[in-house]
Amino acid sequence: MQNKRLFYKTSYLAMALLLLISPLCRAHNIHSKPTLDRIAETKTITLGYQDDAFPFSYIESQHPAGYSIDICNKIVDALKVKLKLKDLKVRWVKSSTASQFVLIKNHATDMMCIPAFYSELRHQQAEFTLPFFFSSTRFITRKNNHTDTIDDLAGHSVLVKSGTIYVEQLHQLNNVNELNLNIELENNNNAAFQSLESGELPALISSYVLLKGMMTLSPNPDEFAISNEVFSQPIPAGLLLPLNDNEFKGFIDDTMKSILVSKDFNNLYQHWFMSPIPPKAINLNIPMSTALKALIASTSNNAN
Repeated sequence: MQNKRLFYKTSYLAMALLLLISPLCRAHNIHSKPTLDRIAETKTITLGYQDDAFPFSYIESQHPAGYSIDICNKIVDALKVKLKLKDLKVRWVKSSTASQFVLIKNHATDMMCIPAFYSELRHQQAEFTLPFFFSSTRFITRKNNHTDTIDDLAGHSVLVKSGTIYVEQLHQLNNVNELNLNIELENNNNAAFQSLESGELPALISSYVLLKGMMTLSPNPDEFAISNEVFSQPIPAGLLLPLNDNEFKGFIDDTMKSILVSKDFNNLYQHWFMSPIPPKAINLNIPMSTALKALIASTSNNAN
């Protein structure tokens, strides 16, 4: 049964290494100008963000903030150097998990600064940068529900955010294990957690890190529990890029490699996952995963 539940059978390291190689060539309609040329000409980069993906991408003091936002800002700094621009204007576009692929496909954004968890199906719609986080899929429930295992969810309605990889995972799990789950969709993580808090639905499925963030932000975090059972092995999360722009992806991946092996990266990770995050002094206490450490080590060895 456990083997069936881990239906993402390709190891996380294999997926990470897959993202290290050059993207596959795909038939496509060429955009008017390559991304780097357009950014250089307009002196503007358009970045997508979410307001409900703490600690990756959320709003603080009326501006996008978070772990993936900081990574994007480092990429912007690298772009200034490459394009020899004194100033590079950043245009922020609010997105949702459901709309992010549409925005990238239509070139309404140049890069999505939110955690996009990898799947082969999603890779047909957009490129992924090198991963900067790995997380397994779990569920969160109220402790008084006494819903401790995936089998306990059988026959119940469960909540999941639309447009996420978790929808795909749940449908596969439902078919394989015949759990008879009724899958309810929500467009916003905060609204989804409110449905859980109110008792409207018994469980919310998402990545462990996002669930931990939602629980820690709640007024009564001790009333909730995140499952020990997982729906997937740790899945890599990267930033979304347009398809078929190899020059842009190559530059972004080279920049990501530099970020991952830099002395600042460990401080960046410690700030967002192992330290109190202002202004509410929330400490998620999520140590760096074995998969991310291995990717950093591999990237560092290849650079030497």
